[in-house]
Amino acid sequence: MNRIAFLCPHTINDLTVEYLNVCSMEPRIDDEPQILHPGPLDESLLTRQRYHRSEDIWNGEDPSPLTCRGRTKEMASIQMGDNRVIFGLPIDGEVLVGPTAVVDGDWRDLCIELLGFTSANDNKTLVGQRILISRLVDAIAAPLPHDATEMQIHQYARCYILALLGDKLFMDKSGDRVHLMFLAFLRDLHDLPQYSWGSGCLAWLYRELCRASEKGASQIGGACTLVQYWAWARLSFLCPRIEPPPGCNYGPWPYAPLAFKWVRVPSSKSRPSSMALIHYREQLVRMQPDQIVWQPYEADFGHLPDFCVAGRDTWTARVPLVCFCIGEMHHPDRVFCQFGLAQERPDHVVYDERLHRIDLRGKVEKNWREEHGPYILTWDMRQQRLCHAPPQTGEMPRNHDYYRWYRSVTRKYVDCNSAKLDISVMCSN
Repeated sequence: MNRIAFLCPHTINDLTVEYLNVCSMEPRIDDEPQILHPGPLDESLLTRQRYHRSEDIWNGEDPSPLTCRGRTKEMASIQMGDNRVIFGLPIDGEVLVGPTAVVDGDWRDLCIELLGFTSANDNKTLVGQRILISRLVDAIAAPLPHDATEMQIHQYARCYILALLGDKLFMDKSGDRVHLMFLAFLRDLHDLPQYSWGSGCLAWLYRELCRASEKGASQIGGACTLVQYWAWARLSFLCPRIEPPPGCNYGPWPYAPLAFKWVRVPSSKSRPSSMALIHYREQLVRMQPDQIVWQPYEADFGHLPDFCVAGRDTWTARVPLVCFCIGEMHHPDRVFCQFGLAQERPDHVVYDERLHRIDLRGKVEKNWREEHGPYILTWDMRQQRLCHAPPQTGEMPRNHDYYRWYRSVTRKYVDCNSAKLDISVMCSN
């Protein structure tokens, strides 16, 4: 029977021990004395497992609704290419980094200049450097007048883009605010493609997944929609049936990023969360190798816009991902099967724990371009940091060195019930 890995919350280097590769790990009968141990047996990789919410889940102490969402997300090995194909976000370009303070004036002045309105002096609309997304939505609720000036059009567009950034790509745990530091990149709307929005979004998501997997976490931020679509693309048995409403035909797929593929998925808000949690865990535990789509986008490349497939050579770059205070590593070499390449036992990752603890609190005057200078320099050299491996031909043998290593360092089970289900199925075969 196949196993699902549940990984360490502390760094994305731990997270990049890809959970997809687990699905080829079939334990043998002689492993039975250790079968009820959730793992890992070797703690050299998942060094902060004791702080992970999976510890509480195994002990029956974590009934939080976030368990289902957080556990699914922390297994993910989402790469830059996924972001490019699903959302169409540019990858090649300058990192999203700079000062988080207004050089001249204050944030209210900047709102007037770039957004066309000032926040109410109510200590609610604008708190520190974060503005309510609903205020941005109100600013674009009415259409522009026919005689709108270029300045008004740009202000309208910035409100829309900033609301989209806060609600979909850089969502924080509050879920209703967005940081105004992104406005610096929206000043000249003609320059938007020059920035690597895709890598910044991914760095933000990696950090949020780490935080959500810690004990006691009750919220999650980041591009959650990206994680959901990533899972639906690779694990089709998790994806609801895609169909148009009765009596309606939307016609052919639009010439747009792959995310549009799932606009026809019906809403499941009425589904009891506890039932969904149990159902998904059982499905993941019983997952078979042939249920995984390792390269789900191959059939869609010819139908996607050019900007969704541009720069494919940089998708395998082993580089730091930087977004203001956040610095996380991108490790495609740990998920080579997602690129159709042969997977070997990866090298040990040395990670700067200090970097992972940095956040924006109390650092209003910090210039993150200076703080992350060495990492930005490495990002700029991404063409020289591409990972290479021979193509994968056939299935990897069960005694492959990678599998032996992975069995020892992975988290096998979510909870006792899933472990017992797995064992009962294994014994019946």
